[in-house]
Amino acid sequence: METTNTRMVHRSHVFTAAFLIIFCCAASSAFSVFAIPLQKATGGTESQVALTLTLYQFFMACFGVASGHIMDKFGAKKLMYFGGLIFGLGWLLTAFVHNLFFLYLTVGLMAGAGNGIMYNPALLTALKWFPEKRGTISGLLLGAASLGPLVLAKVGAILCSQYGMNGFIPIGLAYLVICWAVGWMMETPTEHDVATPAVTANSHDFTPQAMLKTWQFWSLLLLFSIACTAGIMLIGSLSTIAQVQLQMTPIVAANMVVVNTLANFGGRLLTGKLTDKLGQTKTLAGILILTMVGLAGLRFSTGLVGFTIFLILLGASFGGVLVVYPTLTGNTFGSTHSGINYGLMFFGYAIGALVGPQIAALFTDKGAGTATYYPAYLVAIGVAAVGLIIDLILMSKGIGTKKQTEESAK
Repeated sequence: METTNTRMVHRSHVFTAAFLIIFCCAASSAFSVFAIPLQKATGGTESQVALTLTLYQFFMACFGVASGHIMDKFGAKKLMYFGGLIFGLGWLLTAFVHNLFFLYLTVGLMAGAGNGIMYNPALLTALKWFPEKRGTISGLLLGAASLGPLVLAKVGAILCSQYGMNGFIPIGLAYLVICWAVGWMMETPTEHDVATPAVTANSHDFTPQAMLKTWQFWSLLLLFSIACTAGIMLIGSLSTIAQVQLQMTPIVAANMVVVNTLANFGGRLLTGKLTDKLGQTKTLAGILILTMVGLAGLRFSTGLVGFTIFLILLGASFGGVLVVYPTLTGNTFGSTHSGINYGLMFFGYAIGALVGPQIAALFTDKGAGTATYYPAYLVAIGVAAVGLIIDLILMSKGIGTKKQTEESAK
């Protein structure tokens, strides 16, 4: 009993640490709150400042691969200290930016790298402590990724309103203190710590090199990119869409962003439980179907009630994609090299984050008035449909099924 109690305490500590670290890392999604202050400070245009977030995502993905390799060999604890330092300093030093290069360096490179060093190792280490319910834990942890932007959007707006660019100093310090305060808890479990015996290398454990040679990896990477692209295409421009399509004021349109964030949070919690019960690819099929329904509903919405209902569907479904993939990757390619393997798979999200907004901009008809975004809706629905076809093919091959999940947990 004492051993069981100790294990429960240990894994609750790891879960708490991972939750807080992911909460900090995901707050970058509220970056648009700082757009105007940063434009004034750097003299850059809206698109030039927005490029910072693209760089952030790129370096996050790159350093995510490197941190995964380190985690697989040495554990995640030291990564939390180093990543927390770089991440916190990146935000703090943004208070002193005076040109675009400096902004790209502090937020794009430093904060992005710090995120990549911490995010995947924190998530994957926590999942190792809960082999019997990885989907549920993934959903709970990634719920933190929905709350982070909500808090930063409010706190960041207040700080920058009162203190200008100096508002970034307490933001950076807070991130540094939080990550260092809980970093010591990020321990890798031994075979005595988890409810089931620790997974040892076997025929189901792929090295990164072996994984890259499989058709399963490239199919899953493509599906990850497509699923993210379909959601990000419209979610990334949500406030503008609401203002154009429904003639909302900027203040009312901002409420739609809050609705999406809360729907995203709820969707992640629900998806985690569904993943454990149904398997990953079946859950993804549901996500993609709901994505198409949500997009179609938004396309034909002319009033606030309808727009809100279908936005909740879209936000909830899009939030679930990131919940599914850590478990799906681990079940398909094993846990021995899960750090670097999921780091490589995470490039699918980076691709979607880069391509989605570009496609949306390409298929926007700015001269069509309230119908400006109608073509983008149709393209996003088409993208999701392609993803659904790929997902059904993977399901027919036994990838991401409930049976595969049960075999992986043995």
